[in-house]
Amino acid sequence: MADRTAGAPRRSPLAALAPSGRAHGAQRMFAATTLTVEAVVVFFAVLVAHQLVPDERALTWTWGLLTVLALVACGGLLRRGAWPYLLGVVLQVPVILLGLQVGLMWVVGTFFALLYVYGLVAGHRFDAEKDAVDARVLAERGADGAEDADR
Repeated sequence: MADRTAGAPRRSPLAALAPSGRAHGAQRMFAATTLTVEAVVVFFAVLVAHQLVPDERALTWTWGLLTVLALVACGGLLRRGAWPYLLGVVLQVPVILLGLQVGLMWVVGTFFALLYVYGLVAGHRFDAEKDAVDARVLAERGADGAEDADR
């Protein structure tokens, strides 16, 4: 089996955080969907924490609602460049730390963090593959158009 990476330049692991050039690409779709669903889950976790930790309700609601608003805003800002994707990675920390009040959020937050990073990496790869297919099809159409013009 041939190594596909032989001779190819090594890419940084952070290269997947660079947004793809596709306006409605898979990377942006995966990231926005994950952040939005995560915001809903965090809101419900805040409702649970409200009952589990009655002495810290102000902290719970402040932390939780700010996290929810940041997640939703980040999902909407993904078209603005690379920094919202990085902000999405950073926002995984307060989601995981909600486990301090709701123990299951250690697991759920870690799951969402892994899902978000996987969505960035896989979405970036899918968009690159789609761009390659589009370029090949356009090149074939260009060659066919040149042949038709010669007739």
